[in-house]
Amino acid sequence: MIKRRLQQVIILGLVFLSIVIGYNSSVLQRIDLIAYDILITQDTANPPESIAIIAIDDASLSQLGRWPWSRSVHADLLSKLTAAKTSAVAFDILFSETDSPKGDQDFARAIAQHGRTILAMAPEKTHNPEEIKELLPIPTLAAPSDGIGYVDSELDLDGICRRVYLYAGLGDPHWPTLGLALYQSSLEAQTDLPFKKSASPSGSGWLRQIPFLIPFYGPPGTIQRYSYIDVLNGTVALEDLANKTVLVGATASGIGDAISTPVSGQHQRMPGVELNANIAAALIGKRFLFELTPTVNLLITLGLALTVLPFMYLLPRRYYPLSILFAIGVTIGLTITLFNELKLWFGPTDALALQVLFFMFLSWKRYNASQRQITKLNKEVYQQLNFDPITHLPNREMIKSQLDKAISEAQQGEIIAFLVIQLSGIKEVKNRLSISAGDSALNIAAQQIKTAAGFHYPVACLGGIEFAIMLPQQTDHSNAEQIGRRLLQLLRLPCQLEDQHFFFKPAIGISLYAQDGSESDSLINNAYTAMKKAKSSPKRELCFYSSSLKQQILDESSLVADLHQALNKDQFEVYYQPQVLNLTGEIIGLEALLRWKHPTRGPISPAIFIPIAEKSGLIIDIGEWVMETACYQAAAWNKQNDKPIRIAINFSAVQFHDDKLIEKVIHILDRTQLPPELLEVELTESVLMEDHQETIATLSHLKEMGVQIAIDDFGTGYSSLSYFKQFPLNRIKIDQSFVRDLDESAESAEVTQAIITMARSLNLQVIAEGVETQQQRGFLLSQSCEELQGFYFSKPLPSREITKLINQSLYLTPDDRSQKSD
Repeated sequence: MIKRRLQQVIILGLVFLSIVIGYNSSVLQRIDLIAYDILITQDTANPPESIAIIAIDDASLSQLGRWPWSRSVHADLLSKLTAAKTSAVAFDILFSETDSPKGDQDFARAIAQHGRTILAMAPEKTHNPEEIKELLPIPTLAAPSDGIGYVDSELDLDGICRRVYLYAGLGDPHWPTLGLALYQSSLEAQTDLPFKKSASPSGSGWLRQIPFLIPFYGPPGTIQRYSYIDVLNGTVALEDLANKTVLVGATASGIGDAISTPVSGQHQRMPGVELNANIAAALIGKRFLFELTPTVNLLITLGLALTVLPFMYLLPRRYYPLSILFAIGVTIGLTITLFNELKLWFGPTDALALQVLFFMFLSWKRYNASQRQITKLNKEVYQQLNFDPITHLPNREMIKSQLDKAISEAQQGEIIAFLVIQLSGIKEVKNRLSISAGDSALNIAAQQIKTAAGFHYPVACLGGIEFAIMLPQQTDHSNAEQIGRRLLQLLRLPCQLEDQHFFFKPAIGISLYAQDGSESDSLINNAYTAMKKAKSSPKRELCFYSSSLKQQILDESSLVADLHQALNKDQFEVYYQPQVLNLTGEIIGLEALLRWKHPTRGPISPAIFIPIAEKSGLIIDIGEWVMETACYQAAAWNKQNDKPIRIAINFSAVQFHDDKLIEKVIHILDRTQLPPELLEVELTESVLMEDHQETIATLSHLKEMGVQIAIDDFGTGYSSLSYFKQFPLNRIKIDQSFVRDLDESAESAEVTQAIITMARSLNLQVIAEGVETQQQRGFLLSQSCEELQGFYFSKPLPSREITKLINQSLYLTPDDRSQKSD
């Protein structure tokens, strides 16, 4: 920020310095003068017919002899002009020294006789460059004259005369310029001029007042000329000179002044007498040019400089460079309009220079803004490419590059552990609360993962609900396992959001360099494989990758192909395990359990093929077949007996969330004629927690149909009592892991007792599964657990044996050992 501010100050200082330098720059002034010359040459006009020059030209010199002539000659000329009744006559000749007495007297009488004769004076430097004196007409001639006008040219820095001062003088600007003095003496001076001579205090040196831009009528020779000798000899008719305002002066080369003017052209100068004639003609013809005051000039300059702004913002961004062209066009157009229409001269170069500087400054500002925007976008792109937008952790690409680097820097014998963590339960937060709450849950999980990993190891979000930790420079796998166990503990803690508790279900897979792969891709893929294995285990523990695990994955892949054929080839069979009343042993229900007899592999455990069926989606078709088969069988058994026997069927998460589940249940119940109240749907805690709103809606629909709902394997999850109040349940099924340890573990007994107490408070029935001993049955009976299931009464049996069992007796006693040993 400080560096950028310093740059701005430097740029502003340079701009200001450029303005100050440019304002007084001779280069800019020369450009202004060139622009003025172009305009003045385009603004010529015909001079007034009342103005004329009597030129002392080469022809006059050849006949009258060498210059200077006797003043008697000038007296003769002036007499001719008096006879011609000229309006006024000005001599652009200095008469500062005496001639012959006769010549001076003759000329003085002629001046007095004419009455409107103007004589010239001029400033002259002395031997001391700092001193100036006035060359005035001799008193003999000055006394009868009608006035005196000064002759002097004001040259600009390029040596060209464009203006004169209407008044000048030594110590006080009291002498009018020769052209003004002639105008004031002529018959044409009937109106006041728009120039007012102000009173100025006396000073020293040659002082001037009221600058006057000369509106030239054209190049030299434009104003009408008569040769001195022609007028003197009478060649020019006196009528041609009547009522004219006449200037007499030298036009021949070598005598008199020759001045460069904007209209002179190359290698051609304008005689001083014609310069004064242009001034007099402009005054007579009321043809004026005005210079703007410094204040007005400054305001217009600043205003034009700011014209870059509207063009810059009005034009599309890609046309931004055209804004300076439009601004320059406005400046040039205004200069031309002011000059041609209002006769005001405005030098455009200061405005043009400011516009260019302003444009450069704004371009620099815009460039800086663009660079800042590009930097910001680059940061955003870098953030998007390398970081997760929700947790702001490094993403898959960044952790992969870090893993590549760690592999390249690994020493001989070093181990790099890569952990992949997947969380279930986030979707439930989003469904019950909001998407933003789900994002908050992800951030909480991310913080817990970072806490478990510590500050030494990079943590990444691989996308969605998957995270990763990389542990470089390890000597063995113990630290990875320790961090993994710590992660399981932290992530299983209740997560409180908006006064509600949620539970994450983590699954962690770990791969090790270099035994599980020497490249990052293989390590990541193998960690994913291990994670999926951990996810499919009931306890959702962590899992290290191994070659045997890979073989299991390959075996699962082949099982998927076999599963596609198993249903069509009648390789599946439904077994049933009785559920009895604890006190009497009466069979009140049966749980349908799927078995697969593979033609080559033999019986395959449901713990192996059910997860594979869920992953492949085949569980939907298989589950529908199990439900229909079990319902048909249950309907048949109920027709044979007076007392109803319910059938319990396990629904997997995939099957339960099938959009057509309700439709299928209705269809099967209708087709099998099984009463809905004799169908019990068993769901695990994890299924209830996956999609809260959808789960409640589906369960409510089933409950309205009369179908009973039970929670299977209760106690293995992390649900709370308040959580279950929201679901329309009928029964809780205590997991066999607690029942199995009742004889040996006081903790299992306490948990079992707590579950039964909780169920009573919710008006739910309880059934314990996995009962294998009389002691277990006795403890459950003491806790008023009314329903039991387990090998103590019967193992799962095929339908034909269950039929025999039901036909023999609806009661199972502890002495029925034959049922358990078959």
